[in-house]
Amino acid sequence: SLEDDLLRIFGGDRIKSLMEILKIPEDQSIETKLISGAIEQAQAKIEGIHFDARKHVLEYDDVMNKHREAIYRKRKEILKASSQELREKILKMIEKTSFSIKDYEEKEKEVGEERLRQTEKNISLRILDMLWIEHLKNMEHLRDSVRLRAYGRRDPLVEYKNEGHKMFKRLLETIELSIVHTILKISTTPGAVRARAPISRPVVSSSVLSHSKPKKVGRNDPCPCGARKPDGRPVKYKHCHGK
Repeated sequence: SLEDDLLRIFGGDRIKSLMEILKIPEDQSIETKLISGAIEQAQAKIEGIHFDARKHVLEYDDVMNKHREAIYRKRKEILKASSQELREKILKMIEKTSFSIKDYEEKEKEVGEERLRQTEKNISLRILDMLWIEHLKNMEHLRDSVRLRAYGRRDPLVEYKNEGHKMFKRLLETIELSIVHTILKISTTPGAVRARAPISRPVVSSSVLSHSKPKKVGRNDPCPCGARKPDGRPVKYKHCHGK
């Protein structure tokens, strides 16, 4: 049909006028070599566009796949780590922060080594998962925004790779900071060790860490803990300590 999107986009009007000149009836099948050739060319163009689109999607997915492999590898290391290996990992993280090894050793005495090891594993996995989910959302927003940079004659894929790499580096730093901060700020109760993981910024009030809910905080209000996303926006209460 000449009303088909394929023909309408790729020269349908030209073919239609040609058929009118040749006086081909509407109910007659198109067998003219000239018209058949035009249809084949249109089909080839559409196939080429679809191929480029699939290739482009794959290139974007390759970027995310590298991030995914790194995070899953880190998660597997935490799951399989022995108590001593986990302790060494936490100590290495502490060295990169403003906290001291002494702070950690005091927390170890306060909580107990065995209980702290299990708590460290739970905290590390929870923070890793929470921040990874947030990173996926941020990368999706980035993918939408870089398309506009094509108007400035910049390759959106290159921009996506560069910006994505910077965001992933910040993610890894935030994960380590959040793990250390949360471990050193946990509070003990008679029945268990309890802690609340911050989303991205290691600044959490003691009231939040002890699981006492702030008064009169709306679900869509910024979380009182002050947590922020990698792009600087505040995290909503319902996505943080209001879960």
